[in-house]
Amino acid sequence: MKAPDHALVLAYLTDVERATTALDPARRAELLADLREHIEVSLAEADTRDDATVRGVLAQLGDPAAIAASALAEAPPAPDAPEPERLRTRLTILVLAASGPLMLFGGPLAMVCAVAAGVYLLSTSTRWTTRQKLKGGALTLSLPALLLVGLTLGAGRIGIMELLLLLLLNVLLPVLGARLLWRTRRHARPLPARA
Repeated sequence: MKAPDHALVLAYLTDVERATTALDPARRAELLADLREHIEVSLAEADTRDDATVRGVLAQLGDPAAIAASALAEAPPAPDAPEPERLRTRLTILVLAASGPLMLFGGPLAMVCAVAAGVYLLSTSTRWTTRQKLKGGALTLSLPALLLVGLTLGAGRIGIMELLLLLLLNVLLPVLGARLLWRTRRHARPLPARA
């Protein structure tokens, strides 16, 4: 078994990879390749490749969080996004946060327009990873869309308490989703635009 195929090594490298998402992708790949090479060389010098030996080699490297912190500290600061990109990011978050309240105050058509605009802005943004887009978008847009469908299909079957709870969630969940996107955009570097 090659060293990088060992379960402990894979878990270690995955931890470093997760902790260094803010690094430039080329620098991150270089760091992971250096760690793999160091592990392979250290294990090649050892007589065995049992779990205890692998743990010893990984312990000599240090904690993945410490390695990530060191790499991040050495990395040049990320350039600020150009002003239009920052404005677009703020607009995306604002539109997504407003999708639920627009259902209450502007009606279904206003909400549908906000959802469509929010989905477009979010899906074409370069400030978040695909995973962040899916998490933030699902949290922001799922309940307003479900509420619209639910009210359209079963308005007569919903009691007043259920309706109040749905309306409250219709405001809170989009705001929470927008907050999640706001927090992750601070740490995210602009991703390269697709050709």
